[in-house]
Amino acid sequence: MRRLLPLIALALLAAAAGAAERIERIEPASWWVGMKNSRLQLLIRGKGISALEPAVADARAKLVRVTRTANPNYLFLDLVLSADAAPGALAISFHRGERAVLRHDYPLLAREPGSAERTGFSAADAIYLAMPDRFANGDPTNDRVPGYRQGPDRADRDGRHGGDLAGVITQLDYLADLGFTQLWLNPVQQNDQPHASYHGYAITDFYRIDDRLGDNALYRRLGAEAKARGIGLIMDVVLNHCGNEHWWMKDLPDPDWIHGGTAFTTTTHRRETLHDPHASQADRAAFTDGWFVSTMPDLNQRHPLNATYQNKNTIW
Repeated sequence: MRRLLPLIALALLAAAAGAAERIERIEPASWWVGMKNSRLQLLIRGKGISALEPAVADARAKLVRVTRTANPNYLFLDLVLSADAAPGALAISFHRGERAVLRHDYPLLAREPGSAERTGFSAADAIYLAMPDRFANGDPTNDRVPGYRQGPDRADRDGRHGGDLAGVITQLDYLADLGFTQLWLNPVQQNDQPHASYHGYAITDFYRIDDRLGDNALYRRLGAEAKARGIGLIMDVVLNHCGNEHWWMKDLPDPDWIHGGTAFTTTTHRRETLHDPHASQADRAAFTDGWFVSTMPDLNQRHPLNATYQNKNTIW
């Protein structure tokens, strides 16, 4: 019995260790076959994930690089997809020694017909700019969402006022009748900030539509409804900063992922330093590398992993 107890304890410890090994995030959450650029980089987050060795045993994709950072909770995988890759789940396994301890079936999707021929906006377009929270409220049930830091308060000029994507959809005929051919929305991704995030520029999840505006499926529906009326949909892409409540601010993928780390360092807002031939490099950096405001950390676009992350997110 005395010998049995230590064995049971070891088994319990092993089980606990195995339970702790899980993937919390993979971004992008999915990708497409048949893309002109065959390279794909995945951000993978999980407690102690860097101690595992990833592998892909599928002819449709080749794992060409595994990047580990100073944070053991992240892995970055560089894949090259084959030109003739078929859509379907791509199995990514994670090993400790000879034993596979995790597996993730990564979705490879089929591209929509004609997607490579899409065109953007031009000087020929009439563009309507709308801030969804201030535009139209089509679904009052999502004005207050449990778990979000800020609820509706129409008496507060910096508060949430209840507008959403459903409301935008209700006004598409009106915009079409006015002759607009493009609709530009302020950012609609999650902005789970405690104050003044109605504008959308303090993103806390780049892959999720804010629940107070709708969801990813509703955003796709908005695009389809607009297209049916001859209106294009322009996405406001924020590459400079995120919100300070973004999930990675509590566990940065790398110490220099954000300029200044997690410590607020303000920008000078002196834009003239960019085109002044006599400006010092220090003055330029004080403008470009500072946080926009204390709630908007400055993303380090010189970090190659961060730059690729933003590139893939924009495409996705």
